[in-house]
Amino acid sequence: MSQNKSRNETSLLDAARAAKLVQEFISGMEQTAWLEDIKTQSAVLYQITVLGEAVNRLSEDFCNQHSGVPWAAIVGMRNRIVHEYDDIDLEIIWETAQESVPEFLEAIEPLLSTP
Repeated sequence: MSQNKSRNETSLLDAARAAKLVQEFISGMEQTAWLEDIKTQSAVLYQITVLGEAVNRLSEDFCNQHSGVPWAAIVGMRNRIVHEYDDIDLEIIWETAQESVPEFLEAIEPLLSTP
C-alpha cells in the first residue's frame, strides 16, 4: 500500500469519526439549548476542527478523484474556527452540524468501504 493511500484512508477515517461525534454531541438537542451549552459548543467546534484538519491531509489527487465532496468548504470552516475564533457565529456552526456534517458523512460513506 502506498504511503499516500494509507494516509488518505487514515485521514478519511479520522474525518468520519469527527463527523459522527458531532452528530452524537447534538443528537436530540434543540438550537436554543445549543446556544446556551458552552460544553457542547466547544466539543462540536473541536470536532469540526479535527474534521477539517483530517480533510486537509487528504492528497490533492484523492480530492480531485472525488470532487463531489465539498472538501474546500470543510477546510474553510476549520480555518474560520481556528483563525477567527473570536468571531464565530454559533448559528452557522449549528447549521453546519445539523446539515453539512450529515451530508458530508453520506458523501464519504462509499469512500470508506472502497478497498
